[in-house]
Amino acid sequence: MANVEVPAILALESMGFTLASQIVNANQEMVWTASGRGNDYVAEDPLSLLGLVKLHEVRGDNWKASDDEIDKYLPMLEGDV
Repeated sequence: MANVEVPAILALESMGFTLASQIVNANQEMVWTASGRGNDYVAEDPLSLLGLVKLHEVRGDNWKASDDEIDKYLPMLEGDV
């Protein structure tokens, strides 16, 4: 995963985001935050963080899937293709 994490960090920084990471519990789990463009995004790793930023960029404030969209893609997510 490290081969994509650093490029994800670099991509986020080139998009104008400030990144931070912190350990959040006794299990040493880490969360990453990207701040910029008037928003804060939080994810478990830099690649997921980049995905969230792009999801919001592409779908906007109404980023959540509708019930019809969920029904369409749920079989694929469950491996029933």
